[in-house]
Amino acid sequence: MTGVETEKIPESYKFNVLITSYEMAIRDMGPLRKVPWKCIIVDEAQRLKNKASLLFETLKEFPCERRLLLTGTPVQNNMNVCF
Repeated sequence: MTGVETEKIPESYKFNVLITSYEMAIRDMGPLRKVPWKCIIVDEAQRLKNKASLLFETLKEFPCERRLLLTGTPVQNNMNVCF
């Protein structure tokens, strides 16, 4: 999303995939959380280790059926950090 028309989310979506950055997802959180996502894929998932972070709190607001966390950094398997 470009941010230009962030509040105009139609009932039927004209895309199958949205690729965005953390910063854009946070900035456009309002309209993006209105989309009933099938799956959210999060790269650099080690950034979510801090449950108090703005990023973690923002991503919890997105309704979705599945979440896939990707990272190349070793992280401890801990279900408490999943959102």
